[in-house]
Amino acid sequence: MQMLTRYIAVGSIRQQHAHRASFNGTNFAADMLSRASALRARRLHVERLEPQPELEGNLQSNEKLAVFKAGLFMDKVFPLQISSLDIRPYIMSRNAEAMKKKVAALIPTQLPHQFAVSNIEPHSRDGGSIVYFTYVAPETQEDAKRLGTELVSAVDMHLGAGGGGRNWFDLSPIRSLPVKGVPFSEDIVRMLPSKKIKIEFVGPDLTVEQIFQEFRQFGRILDIEMQPPSNKDTPRWAVVHFTKLRSATSARNCVHGDIIGATKLLLSYVRERHENFIVQWVKDHQKFMIPLAAAALIAAIYAVFDPIREFFVENKTTHRFDLSRIPLFGSVRKAAVRTMLHRGASTGANGSLDQDMSAWAGLYDQKERLVSILNEPPESFVVVTGPRGSGKTKVVEQASQGKQYRIVIDANKLASQPSELEQMSVLARQLGWWPVFNSIIGITNAIDLMVAATTGSKAGISATPESQVRRILECVALVLTKIRHKGLEALDADEKRMLKRHRDNNTSSDNKDSINNDSEFTPSAKNLPPKEIPVIVLENFMDKDLPFSKIILEWAATVVEAGLAHCIVTTSNISGYHEILRAQPQHAASLISLDDASPMGAVTLLQKQLASVLTASSSNSGEQAQLSNDKDNDAVDAAYQRRMDMILGDQLAAAAGVLGGRLEDLQLFVQKVKAGENINSALEDIIQRSITDIRKYAFANDSEVGQCEHTWSPEQFWYVLSELARNESVEYDRMRNSPIFAGSDNAILGLAEAQLITMVYDNDRPSRIRPGRPVFYSAFNRIVEDPGFSSTMGIKLNKKFIELETAKICKAEEELALLNVFKTSSESYNTLTSGLALIAASRDSFGDHHKAHKMLKDKGKSGSKSKDTNSADVVCPEAYIAQALRASNYGLAATVASGEAGGATALTAGGAHDGQPQISSQSQSWLGWLFGRTGSSTGRNGALSINSAAGASGSEARGVDAEQQPLVMTVIPGIPFELQGRVQFLLRTIHTSQQKIDKWDAESQAKTRRLSGL
Repeated sequence: MQMLTRYIAVGSIRQQHAHRASFNGTNFAADMLSRASALRARRLHVERLEPQPELEGNLQSNEKLAVFKAGLFMDKVFPLQISSLDIRPYIMSRNAEAMKKKVAALIPTQLPHQFAVSNIEPHSRDGGSIVYFTYVAPETQEDAKRLGTELVSAVDMHLGAGGGGRNWFDLSPIRSLPVKGVPFSEDIVRMLPSKKIKIEFVGPDLTVEQIFQEFRQFGRILDIEMQPPSNKDTPRWAVVHFTKLRSATSARNCVHGDIIGATKLLLSYVRERHENFIVQWVKDHQKFMIPLAAAALIAAIYAVFDPIREFFVENKTTHRFDLSRIPLFGSVRKAAVRTMLHRGASTGANGSLDQDMSAWAGLYDQKERLVSILNEPPESFVVVTGPRGSGKTKVVEQASQGKQYRIVIDANKLASQPSELEQMSVLARQLGWWPVFNSIIGITNAIDLMVAATTGSKAGISATPESQVRRILECVALVLTKIRHKGLEALDADEKRMLKRHRDNNTSSDNKDSINNDSEFTPSAKNLPPKEIPVIVLENFMDKDLPFSKIILEWAATVVEAGLAHCIVTTSNISGYHEILRAQPQHAASLISLDDASPMGAVTLLQKQLASVLTASSSNSGEQAQLSNDKDNDAVDAAYQRRMDMILGDQLAAAAGVLGGRLEDLQLFVQKVKAGENINSALEDIIQRSITDIRKYAFANDSEVGQCEHTWSPEQFWYVLSELARNESVEYDRMRNSPIFAGSDNAILGLAEAQLITMVYDNDRPSRIRPGRPVFYSAFNRIVEDPGFSSTMGIKLNKKFIELETAKICKAEEELALLNVFKTSSESYNTLTSGLALIAASRDSFGDHHKAHKMLKDKGKSGSKSKDTNSADVVCPEAYIAQALRASNYGLAATVASGEAGGATALTAGGAHDGQPQISSQSQSWLGWLFGRTGSSTGRNGALSINSAAGASGSEARGVDAEQQPLVMTVIPGIPFELQGRVQFLLRTIHTSQQKIDKWDAESQAKTRRLSGL
C-alpha cells in the first residue's frame, strides 16, 4: 500500500506541478478517478468474461460486479526495426519467454480491482508489447471502461516515475497506452514501421477534426491527407503523418479495429520514400546534371585507373616482376618444362633456328641483316615477308633475342575473335592493359543517348572499340616514352660520372685542353644502346582483315618516327606491304623476303633430323639381320650399309623434291617418320592431305573459305590449277588478262590470301604465280590426272568460256544492228541479215551444230530461198553466195572505175559447180569470215583489195604468204568507207568467237563421252 501511495503521489506531482499529496488504502479508488480525468477521451476496449471459480465468492457478495478483459500497449520496450537489415529486433526476440518476463517485471504488483495479467504479446518490430489483463468492475460498460482506463493510467504513472528505467536504444521513459481496438498481430517482412499511417474507413468517412482528436494523443501530427472526392476507390482512406516513428507504431497497435460511431478503423503502415534535398534538386535539373555526372565519371576513371593501367603495361613491357628472369628460377623452370615434354637433348622437329639454319644459309643471312637493322636507330618499318612455314617468326625471335624490351601483337589471335569488343580485350591482354571495363562502352553510349534525348544534342562521351584501342596504344606509347627518358637519364648520369672521373684524373694545367673538350659527352649526340631500344613485333599482320589494322599501323608509324622503338611486321600477304608504305609515306620500309629452302638444304635438314631414326630402321631390317649371322663378313655388312644409306638418301631426296623447302611440311614429314611411318607412306599422306584441303577450300560452294572471302569461282581456280600443273609458274599478266578473269585481279588476290597460290613480286609488282606450297605441284598433277574430276571441271570451264564468247557475239550483233549501214543496198542488207541469222542459228544449237548445217544444205538443194528483202529467214549458203555475187560485182565495178585496182578483171571462185553463179574472191573472203570457211580459192585466184587511205586495220589475204603480200583491207560492197574497219572487226569477232565455241563444244562432247565410258 505504501508503494501505491508513492506511485500516485509521483503521478500527482507530474499532473499538477504544484503540490504533493499522499494517499492511503481507503481513498485509493477516488484518487484513481481524479487522476484519470485527463484520459477520458481515450476509450478503452473491454470484453466481459464469464465468472471464474475463484471470483464467485466476491461476486455473490455484490451481484453488480463482473470480470472484464482489456489491453494496454507498453511502448519503448524493444528497439524499432527501421529497415530489413536492422538486426536489433532479432537479437531482442531470440527468447520469447525472456521478453515476456521483462514486460511482466515492468507492471506494478499491487493494483486495485483485482488486477491480473492474463497474456503478454510482444511486438518486437513495433518496439513494444501488448499486455492483456483482467479486473473486476461494475457490470455497466461505462464503469468498466472508466476503471480500466484508470488502471492503465496507474501503470503509466508507475513507469514514468522510474519504475521502468531507461533502455540503451531509447533514453526516454517507457509509457503505456490503452488499446482501443483489436490489434492485428503479423510478421510480414516488408511491412516495416513508418511515420505514415493509412486509415481505411469501414463505414462513413471521418472528418479531419475527428481524426485529429483520435490520433493526437499518440504524438504530434505533421499532416493529414484525406482521399480526394474525385477518387471513387473503396474503401475510403486517409493518411496521418506523424513527426515521430514511435507515435505511429503506438497508434497502429492501439487504434486498429477501433469503432468510432458507425465507422471501423483499419490501420496499416505506408512505405515512405525518403528523398534528399540534393537528390531532388538533381532530378529537377537533369539537363545540367547528367552531362556533369558523366564528365565526373569519366574524369574519375581517367584519374584512378589510367595510372594503374600504365603500371601494368610497364610491367608487361619491362618484365619487372617476371620470376623467369631470375637465373635460378628460370633455369629450374626450363628444366622442368623440358622434362615434362620429354624433349631431352635432341633437337626434334621444333629445334632452335641456329641448328635449322645450318641446313641452308638463306635464313641465317636474313637474320643477320635484321640484326644489323635493329642495331641502328629506328627510322622506318621492317617488313618480313614470306609464305607460311618459311621461318618468319623464328628469324624475328632470334634477331630480337638480345633485346631488353619486346612487345608482340599477334594478329591471328585478334582475328579469331568474333566481335570487335572481344578483339579489343585480346589486344589489351597482349599489351598488359588492365583493368579492362567492357561495360564502360555500353554505359557511355547509354549516357550519350540519354543526353541526346533530354537536350537534343549528343554530349560526345560515347565510347567505341576503336576509341578504346587508341587509348590502349596511347598508354603503350607513354610507357615507351618513359623507358626512353629513363635510358637517357641513365646515360646522362654515366657520362657525368665519366666526365668527373676524367677531370679528376687531369687536374694539371697541361691537360686543360682535354678538360674543355667535352663534346663527346653532350646529350644531343647520345642514343640508347641497341639492346635498350624496344622492339614492337606485329606478327601475322595484314594476313587477315582486322578492323583495327589501320589504327595500329598509324600508331606504330608514330612510334617509329619518334624514335621510341623498332617495328617489325611479319606477313604472308605481300599486298600488305603497300598498306604499310601508306602508313609511313616519308620513309621506305625495309623489306626482308624469305623463301623456301633449296632442295639441297631440305635434304640436309631431313638427313640431320632423321639420322637416328633411319640408322635404327636400317639396322633392324630383315636383310641386315640375315647378313649379321656371319660375324666375320665385315665387308658384306659395310656394302649393305652403304646400299641402305644410298636407298634412304634417294628416298629423302625424292621426298625433299616433292615437299620443297617449306619448313611446315618438312617438320610434318619428320614427325610422321619419327612416329613410325616409312618415308613413302608419310610422303603420300601429306600429298593426299593437300589434295583434300585443295578440294575442300578451292572447290567449295560456301561463300567463305576459313577466314578468307571466297572471291573466285571453281572454274577460275581450275584454269589456274591446270596451267600450274603444266608449268611450275605462269605469268601474272597473262593469267589476269585471260578471258576467265577478264582483267580483274580480285579472284587471284583471294586465292593468294587463301594460300592456294603464291604471287612472286618483281619491282614491287606481281610478276609470276606459283602454287601456294611446293607440295601443291604434286597435288595439282594428281587432281589433273583424275579422269572423272578433270573431265567434269573441263566441261564446266568450257561452258564458262562459251558463255563469255556468246556474250561477245551478242554484243557485236547489237552494235552491227545499231550501225545500220546496209539500208542503201537491199541486197547487201539481205545478205548480212541472212549471214547473222545463220551464225545465230549455229550458236543457239551447239549440240546440233552439224545437224543444222546439214538441214540448211538440204534446204538449199531443194531450191528454196528467201525473196523478201526485209525477212530475216536463214538462207542456204548457195543462195547467200548468189546474192553476195551481185553485190560483190557492183563493188568490183566501182573499184575498177576508180582506177585503184589496176584493172577490171573479174575473178571467179574456183570450185564453182554446175548451175551455180560465179563469185569473186572478194566476196568469198567475206563469206569465209561469216561462215568460218577458209578462203583457199582466194589464194589460187588472187584477191581483190584496196589500200586503206585512212590507215584502217586490214586482214591477210587468204592463202597468200605474208612475206610476199602485205596486209590489206578487204572492201565490203555497199558499206561506207569510214565504217569498213569497224564492221569488218565486228564480223571477224563473231567469226573468231564462233570458232572458239565450236572448239570448246567439241571438247565438251568428248569429255562427256569420256565420263559416260568410266
